[in-house]
Amino acid sequence: MDFLEVHGLLLREPNLLLPLLDLSNISKNNSDFCQMKVLKNHQDLVLTDSGKLIHVIKGQLLQQINNSKQHVNAIWMENDFIFHNVFQSNPYEYVAFGSVEVAIYDANAVLQELSGQPFFPDLLIDTLKRQESQFYRYSLMLTKSVQERVLDIIKLLSNREESGFHIPKMVNYLLLSKCCQISPHTAKKAVQELERANKIIYKKGKPILIYDAEDLGL
Repeated sequence: MDFLEVHGLLLREPNLLLPLLDLSNISKNNSDFCQMKVLKNHQDLVLTDSGKLIHVIKGQLLQQINNSKQHVNAIWMENDFIFHNVFQSNPYEYVAFGSVEVAIYDANAVLQELSGQPFFPDLLIDTLKRQESQFYRYSLMLTKSVQERVLDIIKLLSNREESGFHIPKMVNYLLLSKCCQISPHTAKKAVQELERANKIIYKKGKPILIYDAEDLGL
């Protein structure tokens, strides 16, 4: 695989790891190297302490600190890859938001296979940037007001449609409190303030967060 081929893949794919995995000798059908799992809403993803590479194929996976389940410190989206206990041991565990499909690879096998690729350093840089962006998002969030935090998480976890952000039932006060690192009471108060300001309206009993100028690119 030459530079132009990889460069073309970078333009088409959401990240570098996905096309390189598809072109490698590692098969999702080989249970020695990969396990496929479908998780139900709120189901925990149970992992061993050995290094794993998690590919979020469908849905959203919440990452939380396993010694304090009160806080979510990252939200991984479709086509994200998570290096779990690869470069260093960490206290993270994962829980499904809605229905989630994941592929769980043996990280050592993947890294060994891909290390021969000339673009392996680019892969590591791309991965580290994605992980840093998650940590930056949550560090930045803690500098914002409670209502700004709640708005950010609602937008991230809701379905964007023509009339606004359609908020799933799963986005409740408890989830908002965990993602925003506030109490459920504070989360409820912030949502009620948005409702009184007509920023959250209800159509057929379903909540919708109305777009603001920034959402519309104005």
